[in-house]
Amino acid sequence: MYFFGSEFIISSLLWLFAVAIFIFLFKEQIKKFFYRDSPFELFVVKLKSYLEKTYPDISFDYSIIKKTKSEPNPDARMYIVIEHIIEEYFSLFLDESKYPNTTPQNLQWGSYVFNCEPNKNKLPNDWGQRKQALLLRDGKKCFRCSKHLDIDTVQIHMIKSLSENGKYNLENLIPICKDCEHVLKNEKTKHLDIKEDLEDIVKESI
Repeated sequence: MYFFGSEFIISSLLWLFAVAIFIFLFKEQIKKFFYRDSPFELFVVKLKSYLEKTYPDISFDYSIIKKTKSEPNPDARMYIVIEHIIEEYFSLFLDESKYPNTTPQNLQWGSYVFNCEPNKNKLPNDWGQRKQALLLRDGKKCFRCSKHLDIDTVQIHMIKSLSENGKYNLENLIPICKDCEHVLKNEKTKHLDIKEDLEDIVKESI
């Protein structure tokens, strides 16, 4: 009968020990490799991450994910989910209870009051200052969907339009994003960033 030498046994034990250490240290990576998430599961993770980061103040309804469980085609299921999310985005409303009532003194300047009065259809000369003041007042967020805004992306919505005798005072203005501007104008056929972004998430997950 052939017996293995002590050197072989020790060497084998060391290799087994090394393999055990490797598995312990990289067990999560190994698990992910052998038990990879399905395209739909990856999609859900990316979708929630995007929505929570882009629209931090909106609690989207994810019940559509369970409702589409019987859909056998994962690609079709993803598009059903994003269509639901987009419809939910359209259904958001402006919270009138949060409309500003006054303009703080620290957000006014020398010509502020004078330039609040409409001059035909011309924007005030200090329109840029008004944009900056609105961003400062509302935390650089879209008033409707909470998306982050800066001076280049902010759009201004008048609570009371010029045709309704509205003026350019800050309490009559709210900052919104381009998508919300299209929604408030009922321009559903216009290009929407949220639609393109969600479709990109689907493509990345397939």
